[in-house]
Amino acid sequence: MATEAGHGEQHIYKIVPQGSSDQAKLTAGNHYLSVDAVSWFINRQPLWFAERTASGILDIKMSGGAENYPVALGAFNLHAGARIARVFEKPVLVDRNYRGGPISLSAVFSSVRKDTATSDTFKSAASASLGIVTGMVETAGITGPAGILAAAGRDITGAVLKILADPILKRDAFFDFSGMDYYLRPEAMVGPEIFILFHRGAVLNEPGLSVKYGVDLDKPGLSVKRQSEILMPYYENTPLEDGAWLMLRIRRSDEYSGIRSWFTDAAKLRNRVKSLVDDVKASLITKDDGLAQLKPSGTGDKTILDEFFRLRSIIYSDGVLSEREAGAQVGLLYTAIVAAKDAIKKLNPEILTATVNGLSESLSRGQSVAGEIGQAFAEQVALVVDVRKSSIVKDSSPGRIAKLSGDELFSTMQYLPKTLERCTLR
Repeated sequence: MATEAGHGEQHIYKIVPQGSSDQAKLTAGNHYLSVDAVSWFINRQPLWFAERTASGILDIKMSGGAENYPVALGAFNLHAGARIARVFEKPVLVDRNYRGGPISLSAVFSSVRKDTATSDTFKSAASASLGIVTGMVETAGITGPAGILAAAGRDITGAVLKILADPILKRDAFFDFSGMDYYLRPEAMVGPEIFILFHRGAVLNEPGLSVKYGVDLDKPGLSVKRQSEILMPYYENTPLEDGAWLMLRIRRSDEYSGIRSWFTDAAKLRNRVKSLVDDVKASLITKDDGLAQLKPSGTGDKTILDEFFRLRSIIYSDGVLSEREAGAQVGLLYTAIVAAKDAIKKLNPEILTATVNGLSESLSRGQSVAGEIGQAFAEQVALVVDVRKSSIVKDSSPGRIAKLSGDELFSTMQYLPKTLERCTLR
């Protein structure tokens, strides 16, 4: 018989999807980390849901505790006929540039007496805290997100905890009210995604757990149908409907999925370099004036090289991007300037496009690039790594820090297809 929510033993299980050929481990300097609050479940009778409302919080800590992302989980809401509910339609944490060390996840899950004001507070707290976490990620410098935003997030989740602890509202805790804590080591994050199941109920055999899209089994005799496209844990090939649980998905990715404000300036600089080479070939400007554009000016704000230095400084300090992706952006911009010098001297614009696009093609295949262009690219990546090395968590295992040098530098660039395509000259 299934355990009623609020009873049984507390356990946290890791569920690893099978079949992926991607077995890379989470690595600082290379990867981004995302967290989704996927689904949750409360094993209580239907009448209970008419009288009670449930909520919780999730606290994500990274970078040796220096980064804290507190999120309110909103109000538990079942669709008609469903037994398992989706938590959010969107991720809790998206594309955080991983800086090393373990990831700490802490979850609280409780219920109180239902009333409209409480449910509205849970929903608004969730929306506000998600917005704060998004802001923290999108504005992070190389030393991490702004502390003032994390403090605002803690104020919001603190208010939710206060409601969930209110004796007047007859608290019913599904998890220990101090929270269930899980620590994920980077070497245990293998592959593009894993699932973490916080569960209180019967003791489960972890190998018997899997994750699938849910089906509605609540109406015997009817044909099986998809239950609102909700991912849920299965135990021994049956949807887990025991006790109370919250399931998270942890995703590892190679490239930032968003757009940085300076992407437009970088594209303009590439076009400016190409136009310069074309103008010299067409005798619209002299060769000497063209080459002067590829040198620093006295004022620092006039030439193409001046603009490169300005953009490079911005990319250095953009803590949103990994070293690998930031290094690729800087390296490809600089090699365009190096190739432009040769193209102007020989009055041959094809040298520029062939060199830059040839470099991108080699990188996309993970091939090393020799000569002046390969050296220029590697030197620029090394500068990015050097500027940011102090932001890597100090006790990180050397094996979990990206090695962006030598042949390994070139081979790892194949995992940045969108970046390489963005930096192609057309």
